[in-house]
Amino acid sequence: MNPTPVPGLVSVVMLVRNRLEHTRRALASLARASGEFEVVVVDNGSDDGTTEHLAALEHPRALTVLRHEDDRGGSERRNVGAAVARGEFLLFLDNDVLVDDPDVVEVLAAELTADPGLGAVSPLLLYPGDRELVQCAGGASTADGRIGPVGRGKPLGAEHRAHREQSWAPTAALMVRHSSFRRVGGFDESFDPVSLCEDVDLCCRLRADGERLRYVGSVAMRHFEGTTFNHVGHDKLPIWKRHMRVIRSRWAELFATGPTHAAADLEWVPVEKDYTDLDRPRVSVLADPGAAAADLSFFASDRALATAEPADVRVVVVGTDPVPAVRGVRVVGVADPDLRALLPAARAHGAPWALRDGTRLVETVPAEGVVVTAPDTAAALTALRRGLHVLLGKRAVDDLARLVEAARQAPGRCSVDLPWAHHPALVELGKAVAEGGAEGFAVRLARPGGHDLVTELGPDALDAVERVLGVPVTDVRTVEATRSRVRAVAVAGGVTGSIELVRGETRFHFSVTGASAADLVAPPVSGAYADFVAALRGGPPPSTGLDAVAGLFDVVLEWRSAVAALRTTP
Repeated sequence: MNPTPVPGLVSVVMLVRNRLEHTRRALASLARASGEFEVVVVDNGSDDGTTEHLAALEHPRALTVLRHEDDRGGSERRNVGAAVARGEFLLFLDNDVLVDDPDVVEVLAAELTADPGLGAVSPLLLYPGDRELVQCAGGASTADGRIGPVGRGKPLGAEHRAHREQSWAPTAALMVRHSSFRRVGGFDESFDPVSLCEDVDLCCRLRADGERLRYVGSVAMRHFEGTTFNHVGHDKLPIWKRHMRVIRSRWAELFATGPTHAAADLEWVPVEKDYTDLDRPRVSVLADPGAAAADLSFFASDRALATAEPADVRVVVVGTDPVPAVRGVRVVGVADPDLRALLPAARAHGAPWALRDGTRLVETVPAEGVVVTAPDTAAALTALRRGLHVLLGKRAVDDLARLVEAARQAPGRCSVDLPWAHHPALVELGKAVAEGGAEGFAVRLARPGGHDLVTELGPDALDAVERVLGVPVTDVRTVEATRSRVRAVAVAGGVTGSIELVRGETRFHFSVTGASAADLVAPPVSGAYADFVAALRGGPPPSTGLDAVAGLFDVVLEWRSAVAALRTTP
């Protein structure tokens, strides 16, 4: 991995998943290209014969095939391909791109060789077919962060053949200096599993590191845009928009410094694509631009890539308390002001991002959900405003009124981590109470460690009482309070009972006078966290929604104050 680059050598890194016919044509067109280069193909779990074809392929260039059984996303797997590449320059190519000018590899490498201040270059991309229609004549951006390709859908003109500075370039065809790629850390894998905008982010990191990007319009490639398929099955458009919010937040100052373009440069003409016959592809300007189905801020695929339950979701964690490991859930960022706790937590999760500021983490790392385990109202409010789903740890509910108001108005869902909420034993006890009634109750909840007994255990105890009795707790009166033990009398729906919170081996005992008793053993993953993950995947609202349990936390806050006062009483 990471071999010493060979001077002058180009490594073509091509990511493939199925679409064998496109891969076959792309590799055949590369065989006609001039210059010194090798080819690294990263096969992301193809199952259409691509694997067998690559194994038997005799290519005139040195060919390395890296086979993976799954598709974890373009950023990670392009990084894997780059790690074995030997070239001084890396040429990232999609497998639906064809070499149009045989000297394209040589010309791009010559640009980088001649100008040490360049970090990356890209060629002209044309649509396939008889008509010379521009697909991307370089990447452009405006000072306010609008991003798009230049010339899209327009007839090829002299202005598209120029060489000029650009603010970003697409990974469909992007040549990067290998040393620069390593220095800035490669592609940001938190954009996976559906890689959209990771190319813009890479280019911005190169520019932030002092390097320039150049568009080289004198050489061209043909791009069958819209054929790349990611098996994860997410709806691309909302992910594109979410990633664009991250890009604008992360790089607003860089976009303002230029090179900037006029808004007219980013205007593009909708086209109609017909790739039924790959030997005779047809792309034409849409007769009625108003009939374009796709949002024109998105490079839309021709295929609908939406399923009810995406297989992979991303979360960021504000605070260093551990969160459960759930298959298909990737922690892509951790934030905490304490570096001594932050870095081990980030390593434990394998998170590519570790920041000290929780709000900054939420603003700049793409994710579908946010787990807030530390008191950080600002980060939670930011997440809700951005439409993300939020799971609050009990300690994080420190500004209840603001959080509840934000949760009611925000497009995202906000719930509280009450890990015992769906415990089967509580459910069964609740059924027994519903059938026979309750004359009283006794709850004893023990757990080692923690910051404060009422903050850590009180919400779980009161939530259990409410779920078993089916009525809210209206009053809690503290009887005894020490650092390791809190006893209280509680009233719920006219039924009075006792609650005891203690330090010790984890145990939850709940008995109901006139009904039954239950000893609860904690499940490996809390019910509230499972609810949160289900919501990220398009499932029903969590039953521990902040709005639904706000009354409970009102009682907890009063209880906590009473305990604090009792502890200070001589």
